Amino acid sequence: MNFRSPSCLLEKLAVVRFRSKDGDFHDYFSFKRRISMTALAHLRGIIFDMDGTLVDSGLDFTAMRKEMGLRPGLPILEQLAALSQDERVVKEAILHRHEMAGAERAKLIEGADRLLAALAATGRPLAIVTRNSRETTAYTLDRLKLTPFFDIVICREDGPHKPDPWAILEICRRWQLTASEVVMIGDFELDIQSAHNAGCPSVLFTEGKPPGLVAGSTLATHTAVHLDDLRQLLAPGKDSI
Repeated sequence: MNFRSPSCLLEKLAVVRFRSKDGDFHDYFSFKRRISMTALAHLRGIIFDMDGTLVDSGLDFTAMRKEMGLRPGLPILEQLAALSQDERVVKEAILHRHEMAGAERAKLIEGADRLLAALAATGRPLAIVTRNSRETTAYTLDRLKLTPFFDIVICREDGPHKPDPWAILEICRRWQLTASEVVMIGDFELDIQSAHNAGCPSVLFTEGKPPGLVAGSTLATHTAVHLDDLRQLLAPGKDSI
């Protein structure tokens, strides 16, 4: 299936109403790329990012970088990898403290429970690829009762991190599927870059924000503003679940 063929993609002008920082409402106009429901509904495996896509842990990455003495705006894991072992151990302890605090307060993003229940009913395998640690990921999934939904969970200790395509390709290997038969869903540019590098379709979840204002929207195969929108694309006919 060619996901970029004219039969699968259609461009239409979307109008999104959103509240700016000054409290006023504005209309945001963008060309929204859509995939037909059939194209996504017939994918054979679905891969999710965790934090910011299915759960909200409220992590303040700006504060985390500041406390660790890292440069603002740059990925934390890549900055840690460039440090000496002694420095890295100290800063990883700070990272772990923040991540565990986030795991304690994490809550489901609106629509996550309905989405996962609908997808489980289709019988397709689900996986998670996250840059979080295995300990905090397992705790978060267990605490929110999400663990049973996922066949595979790949964390930062397991191999190269997103945007490297390794995790997606490893999941494809275990599922015995090609990259074109799975989709990567995430809220961050690194998720979409990882999917692009692996050669698989992607969905950028914007959690209510206008897609054109979220990094990664131009590279993503599709964007979803709400998880219920994603359920319509991935599991049509399962709305009653």
